[in-house]
Amino acid sequence: MSSHRDDPIQQADSGGFRKRYAVADKVALHHEFETILDRLQSLQRGPDAWEEACLVHALSYMEAGLYDRAQTEVQECVRPVGERSIWREAQIKRNPQRYTLARLRLRFKALKAGMV
Repeated sequence: MSSHRDDPIQQADSGGFRKRYAVADKVALHHEFETILDRLQSLQRGPDAWEEACLVHALSYMEAGLYDRAQTEVQECVRPVGERSIWREAQIKRNPQRYTLARLRLRFKALKAGMV
């Protein structure tokens, strides 16, 4: 049996896969996320299928502590309609929409309450 140092998975893990994010970066991303929710509310509409998918993915990534991936989803959320991936949008539209603006806010509030 190989030692821990000889195990390629252990070596890879010690190479920095577990990234730590600064609290300021987390707060900034939370602000961006909340700004999107506020904008949707000011437009008096819920998220479309694309926005919903991106926001739900961003929340999931934030809950998992993967803020770089959450940032990517937030950026995708605000992508103009004409620049969205046609293939991905077609895939997203196959799923029923389940998240209203109120439900997104509730889940986001729970995320912020658990933030250290």
